[in-house]
Amino acid sequence: MDADRLLHLARRTIDDTRATGLAITVDRNGDANARTVNTSKPNDDWTLHFMTDRRTRKIGEIERSDRMTMVYDDPSGGSYVSLVGSARIISDPVLKQAIWQPHSFRWHLGGPTDPNVVVEFTAERIETWNTPEGVVPDPRNGLWAAVLVRDGSGWRYAGSTQDEPFNPR
Repeated sequence: MDADRLLHLARRTIDDTRATGLAITVDRNGDANARTVNTSKPNDDWTLHFMTDRRTRKIGEIERSDRMTMVYDDPSGGSYVSLVGSARIISDPVLKQAIWQPHSFRWHLGGPTDPNVVVEFTAERIETWNTPEGVVPDPRNGLWAAVLVRDGSGWRYAGSTQDEPFNPR
């Protein structure tokens, strides 16, 4: 599979969900915690941002592990994207102003100068399934998603979630 085509399809799925996804972090017990967030669209480097309250459990979980997964699902379009990567907490007021959206007043009453923080997430692995574009599993071989990984030269197709090392069985 062509990496550029898969990147294009993944970006289109995120655009179709209006950049509303699930941010998933892991707590001290190894339990996954998921919550809906409104993110910026990924930039060319597959980095995205969202604002959050500095008192939330996701902040502590990100500070402990620096890891997060973002999931965007478009069931009406038959596609989804999982982004796995690193996350960090940023308090930069210029960045908060740049990503501010009017609907954010509902959650951050102080506006872009609110004392809350921005989570910056950078994807290192992308898993995607896109039924209309034929990026789907052959059910005779198991259910899988296409996997892209970032290496020193950019993104490359790395197989499917049925393959090692993504499925250690």
